[in-house]
Amino acid sequence: MNVSTVSLSDCIERIETDRKTVRFCNVSDRSNDDALEAFFEPHDVDLEFVDAPDRPADVVDLLADGRRIESSPLAAVRRYARAWEESMAVGLRADPPAVVTGLRDNYFESYDKQRMIMASRTVEFRAWNGGEGELHAGFQQLSKIDHQPEVYRDLATSDVDVHVYGEPDRRPRPDVDLTTHASTDAEARRHWWVAYDGAGDDEEKLVLLAQERGPNRFYGFWTERPPVVDDVIARMDHL
Repeated sequence: MNVSTVSLSDCIERIETDRKTVRFCNVSDRSNDDALEAFFEPHDVDLEFVDAPDRPADVVDLLADGRRIESSPLAAVRRYARAWEESMAVGLRADPPAVVTGLRDNYFESYDKQRMIMASRTVEFRAWNGGEGELHAGFQQLSKIDHQPEVYRDLATSDVDVHVYGEPDRRPRPDVDLTTHASTDAEARRHWWVAYDGAGDDEEKLVLLAQERGPNRFYGFWTERPPVVDDVIARMDHL
C-alpha cells in the first residue's frame, strides 16, 4: 500500500472535536419540531428548546462549551432543513444559515447504517447546492448505493462529477451515470466516506468519514477543514 498519503484510519485518529448544542429560543410555533430534530440528528448534537428572556423570539443558537458561537433566525433554519429533506427530489437549493455552517466538526460514535445514510445526505446536499466539483463516496460495497438511488440519480443530472467506490458485489447501476471504482482493498471495505471538493472553494469543502468497528457500528466524523477533505480525496488514488 502506498504510504505517501494519509490513510483513512489516520484521518479519523487525528480529528478532535467538541460536542455542540443547538438551542431553540422562544419558539412560537412548535408544530415542525420533528422536521428540525430529523435534520440535526445526523450531526449528533444536543438539542434544547428553551424560554430565554434574554434572547429574541424564534432564534436558534449554536453553543460550544456553553458559549454561543453562532445564531440564526428560526425561519432560515427551517427553510434549510426543508431543502435538505426534499433537496434533489424537487430541485430545492438553499444557503446554509450560520448555525449550520458553525457545525464544522462533528465526531460521532456507534452510528448504524441508517444514520450513516442520513449523515451522508449532509455532504451530498452540499454538492447538490454547489452544482459543480467532485463528490467521492465509498459505501464499502457498491450495492449500498441501492439504499438511496434517487439521490445519486439526481446528482448525476447535475454538473457534479460523482465517483463511487466499493467492493464489486454487483455490476454498476445502468440507470445512474457515475464513475465507479471497484475495490477489494481492506481499507475501502472497512470505511464509509462522502467527500466534496467544493469545486476548488475551500469554504465549500466537506467530508464525512467513518470506520466500521463492529457489525453495523460506525465511528467517525465530518468536517469542513480543507486539509482533511483534501487528505481523504487524495487517498482515493490508492484504494
